[in-house]
Amino acid sequence: MSGVIARERVFSQVYRYIRARILRGEYPEGTRLIETSIAAELNISRTPVREALVLLQGRGLVGTLDSGGFVVGNARQQLIEILDIRVALECHAVAKAAPHISEEEIARLDQLCGAMEAIEPAETDLRAELNRRFHETLVGASHNSRLVRMVSDYQDYFQIAQPLFDPEIIRRTQAEHRSITEAMRRHDADLATRLVGEHIRNAGAHVTRSVEADRESRGRPE
Repeated sequence: MSGVIARERVFSQVYRYIRARILRGEYPEGTRLIETSIAAELNISRTPVREALVLLQGRGLVGTLDSGGFVVGNARQQLIEILDIRVALECHAVAKAAPHISEEEIARLDQLCGAMEAIEPAETDLRAELNRRFHETLVGASHNSRLVRMVSDYQDYFQIAQPLFDPEIIRRTQAEHRSITEAMRRHDADLATRLVGEHIRNAGAHVTRSVEADRESRGRPE
């Protein structure tokens, strides 16, 4: 049994390692993922690497080549689909949370808004992390642990979006965060739900435009 557990830990770590590198853009779309190279880099056998790549394929982040092997897929397209899901999840969470959110949770949202407003636009990794914490705090106020885990998993994908946001878009999203926080402070569930839905849809629209512009620049058909 201990051997199975140890193997599972290696597989999970490899999965998270490759997934993080894809989401950070360190493995761009079209990059061939060579099992032996990744195994050598991590000083492990090929087996957990292949298992991780198969799971990533099932999650849509990795595809297969006709000649064999794995290649990084279009993570931004995945993000568009995930943002669509997040509208439902986060609007539900906010509707539950708004009537009962605590002063401590509101203070945490205020603090995170201030932290995001204080950093430079180029600090994409930090902004992605602060954005993650903001939405986790927002959803966490629903006190539904399963819902928090689902949203947290999807939040990883938002690392892809942050480098796509110019200063104007960043200012808009920060203003949206402030408006959401104020609606929660007032315990206005209807307003908070509407604002969260608009906030996520706006992000989805921006990422969609980026994907379409990239497709056109490469001369690829729909």
